[in-house]
Amino acid sequence: MKTIAYFVSENIKTHQRFIYNQIVKVSNYRSIVIGPFDNTNHTEFPFENYYNLNEIKNLENFFEEQDIIAIHAHHGKHGQEILPVCEKYNIPLIVSIRGRDGSDRPEIFKKNAKRYSSLIKHGAHFFPVCQYLAEGLRSLGIPDEKIHVLYGGIELDLFPYSTPTLPKEGEIRVLSVGRLVDKKGFDTLIKAFKRIYTQYPNARLHIIGAGEDEKKIKSVITEYYLKDVVILRGAMDSKQVSNELKKAHIFCLASQTAKNGDIEGIPNALKEAMASGLPVVSTQHAGIPELIEHQRTGYLAPEKNDIELAKGIQFFLEHPEIWNDYTERARKVIEEKFDVNKQIMEQQRLYSLVNTTKTETETETETETETETETETETKKKKKKKKK
Repeated sequence: MKTIAYFVSENIKTHQRFIYNQIVKVSNYRSIVIGPFDNTNHTEFPFENYYNLNEIKNLENFFEEQDIIAIHAHHGKHGQEILPVCEKYNIPLIVSIRGRDGSDRPEIFKKNAKRYSSLIKHGAHFFPVCQYLAEGLRSLGIPDEKIHVLYGGIELDLFPYSTPTLPKEGEIRVLSVGRLVDKKGFDTLIKAFKRIYTQYPNARLHIIGAGEDEKKIKSVITEYYLKDVVILRGAMDSKQVSNELKKAHIFCLASQTAKNGDIEGIPNALKEAMASGLPVVSTQHAGIPELIEHQRTGYLAPEKNDIELAKGIQFFLEHPEIWNDYTERARKVIEEKFDVNKQIMEQQRLYSLVNTTKTETETETETETETETETETETKKKKKKKKK
């Protein structure tokens, strides 16, 4: 069985379960993991076949023995890190693009264009997680034939559908899940929720996640006098998130372009909420409109607009009778396009294309070499005849 080597620069984090799935669920190819760190069992996502590159004495023999047909890096930055190895040993490179690494925004355009120029020369293949990022890659100069959109899938059995209802009394829970960073738009969400709380004093906003902007978000909560109304729950794993989705009534994620040009692909948190049967409110940002159809499977507001975002939440609060239609259609979208098992099959199909490309390239190289040899032989024969 041919082998795909997955390059990771560190152990996979709690919020990166989707990367782990794209490694361990592949069945048509043998999977190994390579990286520059010591393997440890003290992680949520341990690898059975992990190899520390720094401890391999002869990489050429290693790649031959493992029968590696390609190296797959799960971020643009990681693709750049492993590129010298791919170049030295003539190994095809695949790079997953998930957000910032596919951004063509002015703030980050030069950095990404420079990053990918050497990858383009090597003939790397790119797997962006949405059409929006694919367009960004084209703007960065990557040839169209090297771009293959691979939507990220979620585990449907982990996020079962439940029929949603709006409680007649007690807490109305709005849930948001994401790292506490600029592009998740939590400051906009909190401002929008202030408007909701004014009309619905029994409404509460629960935010699951951790990150560098925690202090800033806490100050916004204090500024809008929402200390006991907006609750920061901290980081949770996928199973815990699934349980929290069952307790919520509406899901909202206010994704936006960050000041440094960072963007989303399609947030998995939205897919999980849609799979679970929650009405979803989000923004017209990056690949999100590829997931949510406005006023059919959810509600989309312009990014960084707290007034319109509040209208989205209010829309569902005022029309509970439409929840079933919206959420059933949303669940169907997830089942058809974002089921992890279907996306793993697509991932394996794309691997076969990369392998075919490698074979064609090798054949062309062999043919060119044979032609050059034949030409040299004919030239030598002619010279000998002239001497006679």
